[in-house]
Amino acid sequence: MRKFIILLSVLFAVLPTEAKRKRKAAPPRAVRTQLAPADARRLSYFYQEGIKQKLNGHLSEAYDLFLYCLAIDPNDPDALFEAGYLNFYLGQDSVGTEMFRRAAEIDDQNPRYIQSLAAAYLSGNDQERAIPVVERLSQLQTRRSDVLYQLVELYKNSGKTDDAIRALDRIEVLEGRTLQTALQKYALYVDRGRQQDAYNVLKSLEEESPYDMRIPIILGRRYLENQDAERALECFDRVAKNEPQNADLRLAMMEYYEQTGQRERRTALRDSLLYAPESSDEVRAQMASVLIYDLKGAPDQRQRVMQVLDSLVRISPSALMHSMRVSYMMGAKMGEDTVAQAMRELLVVAPDNENALSRLLAYYLGRQDFDQVAEICRMGINTHPESLTFYFYLAVAMSQTKQNAQGVEVLQSGLKQAGEQTNPEQLSDFYELLGQLYYEEGRAEEAFAAYDSCLVYKDDNAACLNNYAYYLSLRNERLDDAERMSYRAIKMEPLNKTYLDTYAWVLFMQGNYTMAKFYIDRVVPPTQTDSSLVADADLHAEVLEHAGDIYALCDDLEQAQRYWSLAQQKGSDSALLARKLKLKKYIKD
Repeated sequence: MRKFIILLSVLFAVLPTEAKRKRKAAPPRAVRTQLAPADARRLSYFYQEGIKQKLNGHLSEAYDLFLYCLAIDPNDPDALFEAGYLNFYLGQDSVGTEMFRRAAEIDDQNPRYIQSLAAAYLSGNDQERAIPVVERLSQLQTRRSDVLYQLVELYKNSGKTDDAIRALDRIEVLEGRTLQTALQKYALYVDRGRQQDAYNVLKSLEEESPYDMRIPIILGRRYLENQDAERALECFDRVAKNEPQNADLRLAMMEYYEQTGQRERRTALRDSLLYAPESSDEVRAQMASVLIYDLKGAPDQRQRVMQVLDSLVRISPSALMHSMRVSYMMGAKMGEDTVAQAMRELLVVAPDNENALSRLLAYYLGRQDFDQVAEICRMGINTHPESLTFYFYLAVAMSQTKQNAQGVEVLQSGLKQAGEQTNPEQLSDFYELLGQLYYEEGRAEEAFAAYDSCLVYKDDNAACLNNYAYYLSLRNERLDDAERMSYRAIKMEPLNKTYLDTYAWVLFMQGNYTMAKFYIDRVVPPTQTDSSLVADADLHAEVLEHAGDIYALCDDLEQAQRYWSLAQQKGSDSALLARKLKLKKYIKD
């Protein structure tokens, strides 16, 4: 509250009593206060102390000191600026902006204040208020072309085309006419409908730089855009006389042939650019895109395109060529195995290609090839250590290959990469898997702590609720908590047989055998034949043994014997199962 009262007094101290009464009256421009010598010394002392606290990272103390300075002199621009800066740090952007505004108004010769105010307006996307501030900065620092370029963008975005052109004129006074400024002027003149002025800009640049062959190519392309093929060819001919192998010229001639209907010459030039030794990868990729477009609808399109792309990969085995081939194969819906092989070849030249890594990860996960999953994830971790996905699925692969301890280490390494922006659901999945691995390693307490963390990040993580409940039931601990968690899981996924089995088993452990039988029957229907139960790959031996135990304590030993026998046929490794069958009764662990 003390800070709030001081802040209010600072913000309104410059407004005279008359201005407060007459709301429509504009406040006079703030000016520096003439302080008594003692007050000036106090202000200087506390300001310097504030700077020291700020440099030492004690921002709260620094903020208080700057506000105290403003209580001494509400119009001190240095204190206003520093307090404004700290308001941005505190998330009070509007207050910070207002303080910057007052500092820049009081000391309108200080570029630092004015530039900071412009940045504050721009961060709030207030371009209209930013324009006069940036204009003022350009007047103070007349040699800064970067400020003028900022003005050009602001004027363009605000639709003030003539002002943008004048700002470009000022840049050319500093730097001379350049291709960048000329093209911007050209576009602005076209936007204003001043076609002749637009062409004059490029013609003037051409006269000033007669040996820069980029300019006639650009000019020729502009003529093509305006359907003036004759003048475009004149420009291109000038380039051809000086640089006949100019790659940009050949691309421009492709456009010329297209517009003038010279299809055969265009096709010949396209194929030449595809295979010419001097062609860059970018040009090859562009011509390959043209080829794909040209062959659209042809009966042998895919075969012909793949022949070309395979050739390009052999000629230039770059990441760009490999990526283009993969993109085409995916768009053409070629076989997953073929696409995966192409992606592996891409990773040889570009091991950091995250798209290929992610797609290959999905491919191998779909095939449950966990050795390959582990290899792809290790490549991903090496090239993208900030990506938690690769840590997670590497741990999944390790859990599937019984490397639980290593999986725990991988998950812990991944969690170290997490930050404030990390998706809470992703963190929840991390802790859910960590809990599973801990439990399988015999570290139950650590497992339950991991599950608690999982539910902090996502309290409806069904897999966590199910596993937590099941492991508690196996230990005969906190069965009421286990029942609540398991019930939440089946409410979210009422057809999930694993979750239904867990709930039936928790009820069994609570002694509620009738309800346990009701739920286990939804997992193992009593009317289903033995052969179909054995053939069901999703029905594990453990679930059949659970069904037998539940039926045994519901006094149906015949059905219990049946389920126990089926569990044995499914390859159960339960030490008690053989004794249950032999003694024909339930035996508690």
